[in-house]
Amino acid sequence: MKSLVEISKEEYQNYCQDKNIDWLQSVEFAEMRKKRGAEYYFVALKNDENIEVAGLISNKNKRFDLVMVEQNGVSQADFMDFLVKSEEFAREHGAISYRILPKMVRALRNDKLEIIESNNLDWLNKPLLKAGFKYYSGFKHEFDMDVNMHVYLKDLTGLSEDSVASTYNQTTRRNLRAAIKKSVNVRKIEEGEFTDFVAILKSSNQKNGVGTRDEKYYHNLKTCFGERARFMGVEFEGKLISAGVFIFSKNEVVYFEGGTLQEYRKIPASTFLQDYMIKEAIRAGASKYNFYGITAEPKASLLRFKAGFRGVAIEYAGEYRKRYFLRTILSKIFRK
Repeated sequence: MKSLVEISKEEYQNYCQDKNIDWLQSVEFAEMRKKRGAEYYFVALKNDENIEVAGLISNKNKRFDLVMVEQNGVSQADFMDFLVKSEEFAREHGAISYRILPKMVRALRNDKLEIIESNNLDWLNKPLLKAGFKYYSGFKHEFDMDVNMHVYLKDLTGLSEDSVASTYNQTTRRNLRAAIKKSVNVRKIEEGEFTDFVAILKSSNQKNGVGTRDEKYYHNLKTCFGERARFMGVEFEGKLISAGVFIFSKNEVVYFEGGTLQEYRKIPASTFLQDYMIKEAIRAGASKYNFYGITAEPKASLLRFKAGFRGVAIEYAGEYRKRYFLRTILSKIFRK
């Protein structure tokens, strides 16, 4: 008889070591969520003492989340059993809403965001809809700072540090040469420089109409992830002009966030930084480089920049959300 149970951090950590776990499902991210005021639970579908599949559920203000959880080799039936029983777990723990974002690929898209390959996920959709979830999908027109259902990914399989630049498009290769001529260099950003790091993000985000997280967020990120979170910057004539934070996982490097000071935007420092970190990913043995979120605009500068490195747009399964309306109403009443 298979049942869903809460497991210890140590047991979950051991499970993660043998799997390709998304960084948003890691023990480190659980601690990150805790520092931001959330509770977390490690849950597993067990067959006797054997873990079939496990995941991280977080809870903030009774809003529960299970994001970027992977099938990891188990059967569709067991994975669905895990998801459905996780909803029961959230409900029993007083959830007013429960959100699931499975890390299952729904479609691959080209640089014009046209579908080039799709997967039938009826086996996932139908049981969740039957269990009372509402389904939300489709590209967003604004950048999502929470969890991205649409990302841009480059496959590094078979590529070397010497060969990878030849796979970029012509514009990106030209910009890389221009950055080299400017004699820019990449270096590590220390925690004492996080004020400058946030200022760089803010300069880019204001141009794009996106908010910027507070500095404490990045200190928490570094504390929780340690060397797995690398804060890197590009210097020009001794000044830090571009920066990014990169999360290293077992087989993937994620470009989580970055930007460039707008007064230096004509120097292609971001291109130089991405090329450097792609090569770092290859050196680390990663098979994937994840440029992270993209929006619904095929001509948007964000997508054009990432597409210059020649990857593929990934559309994940989407968001499934269940609301417990009576609890929501009662929680609003008692907050007054």
